[in-house]
Amino acid sequence: MDEIIGSLTLSQQRTMLPVTDVPMSFDKVIALSDEVDAAASLLRHGLKVLQSYAFAARDADAVFVCLAGGSEKLLKLSTGLHALDTSGSWPTKASMTAIGHDIAKLYEHVRGLIVQDAPTRSTAPGFIGELLDKVDNDPYIDQVLDVLGTYAKKGRFYNLDHLADASQPGDSPKQLWEVLHRRLLNLHPDLLMQLASVDKSEAARTELNRLIISSISDWQELITRAWRTGVFGNYAKSWAPLLAPQP
Repeated sequence: MDEIIGSLTLSQQRTMLPVTDVPMSFDKVIALSDEVDAAASLLRHGLKVLQSYAFAARDADAVFVCLAGGSEKLLKLSTGLHALDTSGSWPTKASMTAIGHDIAKLYEHVRGLIVQDAPTRSTAPGFIGELLDKVDNDPYIDQVLDVLGTYAKKGRFYNLDHLADASQPGDSPKQLWEVLHRRLLNLHPDLLMQLASVDKSEAARTELNRLIISSISDWQELITRAWRTGVFGNYAKSWAPLLAPQP
C-alpha cells in the first residue's frame, strides 16, 4: 500500500480520497487506511487461528491478541468515523482513551449508532435491520465479546504482572478462554458429552470453534455492512470492502 501510494503524483493521490464534505489531510487518510487494514488483518488472523484452536496454553493468547485487538480497533474506528462524518472532527485522544478497552460496552455504543442512523443514513436499512436482528438473537456473541473485553482490559499482561509480584485478580488468558468454552458447552450438553469421548472429542472441539467463528463473523458482517451502506459516513463506506470477513 505505501509503495503504491508513494509512486503516485499528488493529484493522483487526491483522487483516492473519499467523496465527502469532511476534509482530512492525506497523512491522516493514510493513517486511517493503515488502521482499517490492521483491524481487518487482526480479525482475519484471529479467526484463522481459531479454526485450528486445540490447546489453551498454545492458542489462547494468539486468538485473544488478534480478536480482541481487531474488535477494539473496528469499534473505535466506527465511533471515530461516525463522529467525523456527523460533527466534522475525529474524537480527541482523551475522549477515545476514556472509552477504554471494554469491547462489550464499545459494541453497545456502536450498536446504538446503527439503530439510530440506519433508518435514515443506510442505503439498505431493511438489510441492516435483518443483520442486527441476527446478531441480537445470537446466543454466543455477548459472551464472546465479554471475554474478549476482559482480556483487552486486564489479560494482556496477566503473566508479566504475576512475574513482577503484581498479580491481577481473576482468570489468566487461557483460563478465560476455557470459561468461554464452558459457557458455550452449557448451551450444548451434547458437545460436552462428545468432548469426553476419545473418538469424538476432536470433532466436538472443531464444532465448538465453528460456533464462535460464526458468531464473530456475523457480528463483523453487521458492522461492515453498516460501513458499506453509509451508516458511518463516506470514509467508512470507502474502506468497508477491506473489512469483509474472509474464509
